[in-house]
Amino acid sequence: MGEGDDLAEADDALGLALDEATLAVCGVEGGGIVQVTPRAVRHVMSDGRVTEWAPPGVISCAAVNARQAVVALGRSGECAYFEMDSGVLREHAERLAVGSDVTCVALAPIPASRLLAPLVAVGCEDQTVRVHALEPHRCLEALSMQAVADVAHSVALVDHGLGDLTMYAGLRNGLLVRAQVDPVSGDVDDTRTRFLGARPVQLCPTTSQSVVALSAAPWLCHVQQGRVRATPLSYDMLDYVAPLGDNLVCVAGASLRILSIDRLGASAALTCASIPLAFTPRGFCVHDVTRYFAVIEAEHGRWAPAYYAAKLVESGAVDNEDEAAQALLPAEQFGLVRNAGGWASLVRVLSPFDGETQFLDELPAGHAAVCLAPVRFASDPHAYVAVGCAVGLRLRPRSCDAASIRLYRWTGDGTGLELVHVTPLDDVPQALLEFNGMLLVAAGRGLALFDMGIRRLLKKAQSAVAPHLISSVHRHPTHPDNWLFVSDVQESVLLVAFNQMARAFHVIVDDSLPRHITSMRALEDGFTVVAGDKFGSIFVLRAPDAVVQSLDVDPTAARLLYEKPKRAGADVAAHCWQSVAEFHVGDIVTSIDVCALAPHARPVILYTTLLGAVHVAVPMVSQSDVDFFLALEAAIRKHCPPISGRDHLAYRSSFMPVRSVVDGDLCESFYLLTHEQRELVSDT
Repeated sequence: MGEGDDLAEADDALGLALDEATLAVCGVEGGGIVQVTPRAVRHVMSDGRVTEWAPPGVISCAAVNARQAVVALGRSGECAYFEMDSGVLREHAERLAVGSDVTCVALAPIPASRLLAPLVAVGCEDQTVRVHALEPHRCLEALSMQAVADVAHSVALVDHGLGDLTMYAGLRNGLLVRAQVDPVSGDVDDTRTRFLGARPVQLCPTTSQSVVALSAAPWLCHVQQGRVRATPLSYDMLDYVAPLGDNLVCVAGASLRILSIDRLGASAALTCASIPLAFTPRGFCVHDVTRYFAVIEAEHGRWAPAYYAAKLVESGAVDNEDEAAQALLPAEQFGLVRNAGGWASLVRVLSPFDGETQFLDELPAGHAAVCLAPVRFASDPHAYVAVGCAVGLRLRPRSCDAASIRLYRWTGDGTGLELVHVTPLDDVPQALLEFNGMLLVAAGRGLALFDMGIRRLLKKAQSAVAPHLISSVHRHPTHPDNWLFVSDVQESVLLVAFNQMARAFHVIVDDSLPRHITSMRALEDGFTVVAGDKFGSIFVLRAPDAVVQSLDVDPTAARLLYEKPKRAGADVAAHCWQSVAEFHVGDIVTSIDVCALAPHARPVILYTTLLGAVHVAVPMVSQSDVDFFLALEAAIRKHCPPISGRDHLAYRSSFMPVRSVVDGDLCESFYLLTHEQRELVSDT
């Protein structure tokens, strides 16, 4: 079935009972169909004859394949087992006695060299999943049992082609349990758990090597590069999924849908769309209502097409602008025209829904758009976007001919910008931030606070706080009107307090170690910050207890301002950050954020690197987990050294000794070790 094909309801019901619910249905050997309803097991033969088996009570759940069927008999704790025999579905002489009410059942895939599925998995009300044999010499024999955190809502046995069978159990509390099952002995090991959502997890096998897990969102469990992965599908909430050739038939509410999965892997984990831009994007912000993007773009050493066309007309190379536009080669194929030392910049408003440009303002030649920030002034109800610009910006040494703040106001419908005024500055604006109902500008070593004016921004406060050059400014999560986190390009992170009465900024906490900060993120407690430097390290810093206690009592930090520093040096704060964790990533960290990767999940630290990798740092809340993973890391480091010969501990401590961090990549390599190496690590 392809895209655009019609789908119509069949006139013939094929002998199926349509007046009651169907628990399971499957085509069987000989061309017939087996349908399981709460009141009967119906076998519709190829010639139209129908045989029924009536249970002693009500059937609660069932599993059917081409030659076998297993049905759970109500709340009796028993299952009836059927096999195809000469085209007839016959019940086994004995019944499977589980000992607890059955909630779900699943048959294992039929191996290529056999006629019957060797195993059946049964989920029970006593929060267990049991594995029983179906082979003739040990039919219905109990092999193993796996305890789970809640009652199993659904269960599936899948052969991922990795040797063992994989058992999935979807629980009523939204957890997905995955375990490996030996196809011969039925032993269960290597159990893993993942939270998928608040709804009970419904498992729907799609092929012999994949299964769809349905909860608050659909997930596809499949094999990629020899490892089992769970990939979220970017689609609506579904009720059931079944395979149809290479496609999926899905039920969502009262609608029937046919889907196809285009791609899997790392590129499919996120839904993304590429929107081409004229220059390199330098920053963006989002309108609160329309969700449109305001983007600044800048390119060093290039001419903007419009200004280069005007230069051609001015020099007499062409007669008019139309000829100049025709003379320019397509920038998408040949790039922009070189302009040594020059800059080309613009401000754009994009619709993220269709990628269309709603507003475009090309800055004059030589202007470099450096930073931007959304701002709402306390004295003005409108929403603004402030753009920091520099004229003739030179990166080494960092200087410029002129600098300014261009203030744009969002239009009434939130789809465009209009320039209000331009405010000159003394230095290149490195960062902008809304603070105290005004605009905070970080330029050079200092912070300046500007309020709204008629013809330009009005400076209300200014202080020098950084030793060298401010690289970024972040709002404090708990006291956004009093404190700031400021990063310096060479001297780590600063905690800065704003004195409302004196209209001045003061450094409360600094670092005793030089750190070349590239990105940082303050945690929700307000006294801990995660940062990365240009040497490829990520670290966690925390304010001393004395500072925390003092600021809890006096948020203005009046007492801390006059404490005497405990170390020598000019312009040093009285208190220093305490190092909580250190880890060498091996790549420059470009951005850091704190988020939850699943509903109701614990927040994690998400950070990206210059080479395009996305990393996750998961906080451990249990001391037993800490002890286990530290021991596992040490054992793998001892028995399985890297093939390059470099010491793993020395690598992770390239610039600072590693502290309070377990290398998850190294621990995950345990599954790639040989059986002998695993035994060595386990014995250790």
